[in-house]
Amino acid sequence: MKKSLLIISLISLTIAACSKKNSPEPATPDNDMTTAKDAVKSYEVMNDVFLMAALTRDTYTATPFFGNTGITIKKDTVAKIDTLILTNALGTDKNIRNGKIIIKYSASTLNAKYFRQPGFKCNVELSNYSINTSTISAASIVISNTTPNGFNPNTTKLSWSAAYSNFTINDGTSSVIVTSTHAITLNNTNDASVYNNTGNIPIQWQNANINLTGNGSGSNSKGSFDITFNSPASDYLYRDFKNCAPEGFVKPGKHPFIKGLIYVKPNGKNAQKVDIGEGICDYNVKITINGNTYQTDIL
Repeated sequence: MKKSLLIISLISLTIAACSKKNSPEPATPDNDMTTAKDAVKSYEVMNDVFLMAALTRDTYTATPFFGNTGITIKKDTVAKIDTLILTNALGTDKNIRNGKIIIKYSASTLNAKYFRQPGFKCNVELSNYSINTSTISAASIVISNTTPNGFNPNTTKLSWSAAYSNFTINDGTSSVIVTSTHAITLNNTNDASVYNNTGNIPIQWQNANINLTGNGSGSNSKGSFDITFNSPASDYLYRDFKNCAPEGFVKPGKHPFIKGLIYVKPNGKNAQKVDIGEGICDYNVKITINGNTYQTDIL
């Protein structure tokens, strides 16, 4: 009887040992935020190009992006081409820019000449363009004013479509490449300090706030990914150029996205939700991956 009990005990111990050995170990949480951060940075740089092109076409010579040194603007009104030339231009955001941003607007209709006018359309080319040590390039950038002709600025907001193909940021060690289309809205079009209802005065971008919606796809050192922020009720990206200049002594002139959600879907992984915030002027974002939320800065 004792021998039988001993055999049964040994079998039980063997089964228990095997069960323990074959139990799957807990999965390591996916906390790689590289792709989410790359997506946010790409959209900020893309939107900066949009604004610099808009400001150049409206004959600004000093802006929150340009600063006031190292800037030359050439205008060919016959060929309908503007060229913004940056030579070690220290912007008010403390970034140094070099190269050219070329705005070709001959495809415009309705005799439109400026970004604020319905019918305006341009192709934007980047030539040897760089921000600090990162080079910025694109296969194509097409921007169109989508506001209806004859609109009432008190009831209708200025809007644009911006399509970026293979928009690339290369920091010398790795590249982020994004193809995306944005719908851009000037939220406070009805504010006389932003847009003059005659349409004869440039948009006062320093008083403006805008939102973006859209989607895109891209790739970085981690692989390919998809991006969406296409629900205006909750997911749009928001920038405030009048009231948001955070960390004034550290990063003066910076105007990051301060509100909205971006969904980034890396190939082969679950979607990552990037919560930009609720309007606080900082660089902090919350990134949720597989139910776990992490906080980080987008710098």
